[in-house]
Amino acid sequence: MRLKLDNGINYDINAMFTLNKVNRGEAWAAFKGNFSAWPKGLVIPLEHKTTTRGLLSWLVVFTLYTVSLLILPLLCLFGYSTYAYSFFTKSDAEKLKQYKSDLKRVYSELSNIEDQVEYKKRLKEEITKIKPF
Repeated sequence: MRLKLDNGINYDINAMFTLNKVNRGEAWAAFKGNFSAWPKGLVIPLEHKTTTRGLLSWLVVFTLYTVSLLILPLLCLFGYSTYAYSFFTKSDAEKLKQYKSDLKRVYSELSNIEDQVEYKKRLKEEITKIKPF
């Protein structure tokens, strides 16, 4: 179930309670990151033009978000998090950083190709080789 708030962001309610196996460190990092976002979620209705439907959606989302945050420390003990909080983990961030550096290398290697068709073809081939996801 997805709810859209007045700020234009969609929230997946099921993802807040779908377990995701990660290591304890990543689970704790996900908890800390999302716990620090809690005050920002509290002021969403005050920062945007609010509709009745948006306010009700915010109440549901914020309540469930708070409940799921309260469950996270217990889940962290067993190396679990929820999908909503750990869909992009630290290891994914490292893969993305490596991918960016590989892209820079590929661009520099292919920069001497003058034919646009050949350049696009080779670039596409190289990107498929280095994609992390």
